[in-house]
Amino acid sequence: MTTLLVIKQFISYGGIMDMDISDRIRLRFNLLDADGNGVLEAEDFAAVADRIILAAGADATDPKAAALRAAHDRYWQSLRSASPAERIDLPAYAAIVAADGWFPQYGQQYAQSLADICDRDGDGQISFTEFQPVMVAVGFAADKVQRLFSSFDQDGSGSIDRAEWVAGIAEFYDPTVTGSVTEVLVNA
Repeated sequence: MTTLLVIKQFISYGGIMDMDISDRIRLRFNLLDADGNGVLEAEDFAAVADRIILAAGADATDPKAAALRAAHDRYWQSLRSASPAERIDLPAYAAIVAADGWFPQYGQQYAQSLADICDRDGDGQISFTEFQPVMVAVGFAADKVQRLFSSFDQDGSGSIDRAEWVAGIAEFYDPTVTGSVTEVLVNA
C-alpha cells in the first residue's frame, strides 16, 4: 500500500481528529500559509517561493529559481494528491507530512532546492550572509536566525554545506527525532 493511499484512508476515516499535532508540524504549516488564512492553497506555495527568490537575490529566470518553484509545486501537489480538498487545513497537513516516507519522496527535493538557492556564489557552502535573508523571507524572526544558522552548522565550520542543510531539514520533518535543529526551528 502506498504512503498516499494510507494517508487518504486515514483522512477519510477521520483519523486526523485523534492525531496530536506537534509544534514542529504547526510551525511548518504556519510558515507555508503565506496569506495567514489558516489553510494551505497553491497560491501560498507560489508566494513563499517568490519571497525566497527575491530574498536570495535570484533573477526570475535563474535555474535555481525555477528549481525552487518546481519543488514548491511538487510539495503542494503531494498534499493535493493525498487530500480531495482544494485547501489543506492543519490536521490534513499533519497527517500527510507525518506519514512514513513523505520526506524522502517529496520534502527532500524541497530542502535541496532551498539549499541551492541560498548558495548564491555556488561554492557549495551557505554563509550566514546568504542564509539570513532567505530564512527571514521564509518567516523566521530575524533575531533568531543566527541561532538557527549555528544549529544547522553541525561541524562548526562557520558555513552550512548542502548535506548539513538537508540533514537539518530532514530532522525537522521526522517526528521521531529531536535534536538541536528541531529545537531551534520550533522556537524561532
